[in-house]
Amino acid sequence: MVLAGCPRVEPTVTSAPTAKDSTRPRLAVVLVVDQMRADYLDRYADLYRGGLARLRREGAVFVEADVQHALTYTAPGHASVATASHPSHHGIVSNEWYDRAKAKAVYAADDPAVTASLTAASPAPISGRSPQQLERSTLGDWLKGQEPKARVFSVALKDRSAVMMGGQAPDRAYWYMSEVAGFGSSSWYADGAPPPAWVAAFNAADPVHRRFESGWTRVLDAAAYLRSGPDRVEAEGDGVKTEFPHVYNDGTADSRAAFAKQILWTPFGDEMSVMFARALVTEEQLGADEVPDVLMLSLSSADYIGHAYGPFSHEIQDYYLRLDAYLGEFLGFLDEAVGEDRYVLALTADHGALPLPEEARLRGHPTARRVVAADYYPRVRAAVHAALAGLKLPESALLHVGEDGVWLDVAQATGETSPAQLRSVVAVAVRKLDFVADTYTADELSGPTNQLRPFMDRYKRSFYATRSPDVQLRFKEWSLVDAQPGGTSHGSPYRYDTHVPVVFFGAGVRPGVHAAAVGTVDVAPTVAALLGVRVPDDVDGRSLLTLVGDK
Repeated sequence: MVLAGCPRVEPTVTSAPTAKDSTRPRLAVVLVVDQMRADYLDRYADLYRGGLARLRREGAVFVEADVQHALTYTAPGHASVATASHPSHHGIVSNEWYDRAKAKAVYAADDPAVTASLTAASPAPISGRSPQQLERSTLGDWLKGQEPKARVFSVALKDRSAVMMGGQAPDRAYWYMSEVAGFGSSSWYADGAPPPAWVAAFNAADPVHRRFESGWTRVLDAAAYLRSGPDRVEAEGDGVKTEFPHVYNDGTADSRAAFAKQILWTPFGDEMSVMFARALVTEEQLGADEVPDVLMLSLSSADYIGHAYGPFSHEIQDYYLRLDAYLGEFLGFLDEAVGEDRYVLALTADHGALPLPEEARLRGHPTARRVVAADYYPRVRAAVHAALAGLKLPESALLHVGEDGVWLDVAQATGETSPAQLRSVVAVAVRKLDFVADTYTADELSGPTNQLRPFMDRYKRSFYATRSPDVQLRFKEWSLVDAQPGGTSHGSPYRYDTHVPVVFFGAGVRPGVHAAAVGTVDVAPTVAALLGVRVPDDVDGRSLLTLVGDK
């Protein structure tokens, strides 16, 4: 569905199909595990028995896969996978950015022109979501442009993940809404029609509370988790509920209601997403005929758990052991529902994660530090205000301080001060902060690449002039900045945030391990090649079919 004022982005295609109709897969699944570091595939490999074991054994595994842009956040990460383009082209530079015209921060998937599409009543209005800010087409859009009868769906707990993966015109994008404890969509999709009856039936079965009574305990004996260090780590989460077992039912009605949101921080949120994906494949008959379909699936609980407990926690280990089982069942289901040789699956991630700084110091990184938000924002504002005073400009020339950038009112640069000079002076001032490694101005990021500046190329890939800050900050490696008192995050151009898995599996894929350097932007062109779908000529990614194809 395309609403007035929200033009659909149409792909320009030039390349020819690369697979014959008689052999191409009937279904392609692109699986993004939110915050999955590449090392998770190997670190617990001896404990895997299900889907992750099968993907490692039977898939084409790229061990040097990378998120190739600098701002490693959820929305740009998912958009880059689906569009095969960098944020500099698809426009989703972060989860949110400052909109100068609206004089406020805007959310990447927000759309006031649409409404939530639900199967149950909500106690309060739920904001509408759409891809109207996504400037490029996606894998699903390319397929529909060539095969109008193809079915395209996206599913995630996070709305921004489902929206960015689904692209401009999927049949539907679904995401979890804790307000109704179920999956819903928005009026952008399916001409504004409510979700079909099967979605209402799925939600009515209350999959949210399936594990509420039993809570979250380790799936293996505690001895199997010794490789992850101690279970109790004070820097985890809220500093209180940091160890197994995690109990959610305290006997009150409030605890049951609260679990509708708490499920996001458990493996059971992603178990529910996989269950929903299975129901979708069945009810929408994906992969049932010779016209290929696409399912974009993101598993968001991986990110919530990673944020709360960190990448070396008992919780993250247990999550991946459970994910191994969930994916084993999912692949077995696809074998039966679609046919073992009639579907292809690609696994990747939108970004990785920094270890808890306190833990990183113990692991040999003595400069690791945590700069909490309460310190970060005042210090950046003070540095900018001092720079403005030196230029004899008012403090109002500072419009906004974001999580890693500064927006300025360059119209206030008058007299001998040019907009470029204003940005430069502010960049120098902010660069002096002890947690900042470098700063990049909009002028530098929009100009020729300076190969002597570390990470300049990555920041250029994250730069979109009308949405990016005037001064972009790069924090020092192993520094967690704009942080909460506990937990961890991501967003940097460093390897712990950029090194992710890329695996292809299924019909047309030759198993093997590849050392070639590839990017997440290469996933969609490769899947398109396996489906015989033409790819727009202006994408940043490339097909890896010559490496992974079995023909």
